[in-house]
Amino acid sequence: MQFNQDTVELLIRTINKYGWMDLPSYGISMYPYIKKGNICRFVQFNEMNVKKGDVLLYHSISGQLIAHRLLAVNITETYQKQFILKGDTNLCPDEPINKNQIIGKLTTIENSKRKKYATDLSSILWSCIILSFPVASKLLRYFLSLVFSYKKRSGASL
Repeated sequence: MQFNQDTVELLIRTINKYGWMDLPSYGISMYPYIKKGNICRFVQFNEMNVKKGDVLLYHSISGQLIAHRLLAVNITETYQKQFILKGDTNLCPDEPINKNQIIGKLTTIENSKRKKYATDLSSILWSCIILSFPVASKLLRYFLSLVFSYKKRSGASL
């Protein structure tokens, strides 16, 4: 889904006014940490409180809202910060983004059964696995290809 700049500014104003914003997830780039239909809560982005492994919500140059994991913060030749993010099941990082593209930081993921906090031990361990073992992304991608292939053949819904 594409979002124009006015919509992005509305989202930022919502987070700034209330301190948080809930959005439903779609896609599989953060599977199994975030699954399609989970409700993700984002709080205001503060670059002083962000660390490697945090999941950040940002708007891409093409107008998409994306929530991916922070891999690194680089400083360019002109002393500008660039944030490098990647989906857990993606094989390559996203294009570097600037601070002004970041909308918020993930704090909770909720489905009909439970609420998972980004500060939970399971979330921290998952982040460590994804960051420390890049092969995990390849294994997840392979697993998802098998699942989608099976569901397509069997006619089961995703």
